[in-house]
Amino acid sequence: MQNIDFDNIPLLKNLNRLERAGLVPRLVREERSIGEIIVNQGDRGEALYIVLAGTVGVSRFDSCREKQAVATLGPGECFGEMSLLAGLPRSASVEAKTAVSLLRLSRNNFEKLLQSNPTVSYHLATLLARRFGEDPTGSENGADTSKNHIPDLTIEAAHHPGSLISKGGVAIRGLFANSAVISLLGTLLICAFSYTLLSHQGLSKAHAVLTTLLFGATILWSLDVFSYHVVTIALPLIAVLFGVAAPEKAFSGFSSPSWFLVLGVFAITAAISRTGLMYRLVLLIVRRFPPHYGMQTFALALSGLLLTPVIPSSNGRAALAGPLAATICETLRFRKGSRGAIGISLSCLLGFGHMSFMFMNGTATCFLALGLLPPDVISRVTWTSWLVSSLPLALAYFLISFVMIMFLYRPKLERQNRAQVITAQLKALGPMTRQEKVSLVTVVVSLVAFASQSLHQINGAWIAMLSFLILFASGVLNEKSVRTDIDWNFLISFGALVGFGALISTSGLTDVAAAKIRPWLLGASGSPFFFLPVVSLATQLIRFALPLPAALLVGILSIVPLSSTIGIHPFVIALVLLVSVNPWIVPYQNSIYLNMLESTEGKLFTHKQARPLAYMQAGAVLLAIISAIPWWRFIGMIR
Repeated sequence: MQNIDFDNIPLLKNLNRLERAGLVPRLVREERSIGEIIVNQGDRGEALYIVLAGTVGVSRFDSCREKQAVATLGPGECFGEMSLLAGLPRSASVEAKTAVSLLRLSRNNFEKLLQSNPTVSYHLATLLARRFGEDPTGSENGADTSKNHIPDLTIEAAHHPGSLISKGGVAIRGLFANSAVISLLGTLLICAFSYTLLSHQGLSKAHAVLTTLLFGATILWSLDVFSYHVVTIALPLIAVLFGVAAPEKAFSGFSSPSWFLVLGVFAITAAISRTGLMYRLVLLIVRRFPPHYGMQTFALALSGLLLTPVIPSSNGRAALAGPLAATICETLRFRKGSRGAIGISLSCLLGFGHMSFMFMNGTATCFLALGLLPPDVISRVTWTSWLVSSLPLALAYFLISFVMIMFLYRPKLERQNRAQVITAQLKALGPMTRQEKVSLVTVVVSLVAFASQSLHQINGAWIAMLSFLILFASGVLNEKSVRTDIDWNFLISFGALVGFGALISTSGLTDVAAAKIRPWLLGASGSPFFFLPVVSLATQLIRFALPLPAALLVGILSIVPLSSTIGIHPFVIALVLLVSVNPWIVPYQNSIYLNMLESTEGKLFTHKQARPLAYMQAGAVLLAIISAIPWWRFIGMIR
């Protein structure tokens, strides 16, 4: 496809760079010769057309079947919008008066464009008003539409299924409130019984309260009747109110370097998302690979892997990767539910979503796992040491998973991607903006600083905060983006969890728990080839009941205290947990997977089609863990 001059197309000229680049693969270029009929009066409207070059004539047949010329359209003008908006047959015919070049936008893509770009809807409303004013008969491009009508969008919106949710909101909220009250009362009774039982077992008040709090939070997390964040924030607060922790200790997570590290990383993520830098980098990487399906699919997965430390938010990467997968599927002409579309989508999920554990700044969850480890372990983990420890595990998981995707979803007929489409998308993005350049330089400098931390001894938190300061001071981020683009809910929960985890560790409760649990695990701890896969399977089972951060908290606090006695470094346990916490056998287990479904609007694959890979992923995780054990032994992390 040749480059498209959007500025000369009134309908599209107000789209921003990213919107233009995303629209390019959806526009099909067509060439018509002089005298050729493009659309016929009475046909079903299936597409919007935009004239790139040449002229077309619009005509209609009156009641006497006399052909009447209505209008002539030239470059930049569009036709066919009326039948798409009203859902009625074409009210006029359009014929090429000269050789013409056209852009064709299908009905589905036209509807997407209207939904995501209010400026396009505004332009169409203005265009229709002008055309109705020029032709009182109300024709499409001047053709008769006296029997047609423009749908009342207000009435349609009132009958949209979403409004049914609003109307039923009172009843649903009432049911929710009742469930919440019942769940809370039941949990309180269980906790009261648990505290009494623990006290009679000889535990101190502090240990009994902390254990009961963790047990009660686990119940509420699994019931999911309260926000995860509400339950999390309650943990250190109740510990303070019951007098088993000083406030500065219980809320120490908010002053920890890990908290500031996550804040800085979120700022970098927000900057990259706003500027479109990720979209450009992915296109540049994909363009380097051969155009057939297998290599393009691998290129997408590899792009996600390579960009993981650059865009340190797994959910953010997945949300941005969804439209990219849809774009590639369109250029390769894969329909919804086809093996090719499913394979491309799940390759994006693998690369952009599930490789986070490979890098310390891969996602905020990595920082949470790190923050829950003992302080002496945290102080020795750097960006480079993390990568060295995780590399064999990550590469094995990546390759095994990709082979599984190709085995399950490789299409029988492979199509080649059109390189000119990617070129046109890059052209639509234009040259790198100042904000992109600032973001790219900031990311590169921060990554270099992370990697060389052992040399300069500057904590990664202050590197990330310096990046935040540069992005804010340079105008890449503004006050609004800091408020809206940074996940403050997660940051608050993160501080609460890290503080509560530190409280449990310093109270000596973990040592008491380890002494109680150790006899039960002695049989499984004889060999890491057995113990670590058991830990992984247990984590995947726990994820049916607990949200991801809660599963990490429970896993690390219960298993890490035993690691030193069985000759396994605590950081190995953290890596095993991180690679195991993203199953998607049921969708609610995996927010990254749900983001992929949402960002592709469910138009590439269904959960039923993706579930076979979800089952096989458990095996991929176990094989990757087993293959990494020799490396961990070699570098002294397993004795």
